[in-house]
Amino acid sequence: MPLRSLPLAAFFVLVALVVGCGDDDNDGGGGQADAPSSTKTEKATPPPAASHALTIRMTEYAFDPKDAVAKKGQVTVSAPNDGQIVHELVLLKTDADPANLPKKGDEVDESTSVGELADVEPGATKKATFKLAPGKYAMVCALPGHYENGMYGSLTVK
Repeated sequence: MPLRSLPLAAFFVLVALVVGCGDDDNDGGGGQADAPSSTKTEKATPPPAASHALTIRMTEYAFDPKDAVAKKGQVTVSAPNDGQIVHELVLLKTDADPANLPKKGDEVDESTSVGELADVEPGATKKATFKLAPGKYAMVCALPGHYENGMYGSLTVK
């Protein structure tokens, strides 16, 4: 064998020894190789806009909390009815005092409503997601007699 081929032959022997070595994991396993690591870069789908959760409990004739606070944006409102009769939660965008809202006839004026959770039966819960801008809102139950009995509150969105 010529002298120049010796380093090349030694290289192939070294490669054969390294590749031919058995399982070094000391786990007594059957020589199962680790999965190759991936260097592929994947583009992630951007997450949806953050949604904030808010629970407003309803009873005869109150909201709990009476004065709620939420962050602007998508707000998921959950309204469990812990009372014995049907209630609803109407959100009105207004700077007015929730105790002195304008009326249309005998009912609260709902012209500034941003949405509602209507007719929540006793023991039931309804949820809805609203896009809320910063500001003040009134929460009311607009079912006959409920607002007049004090079923209102405020929501401040920051």
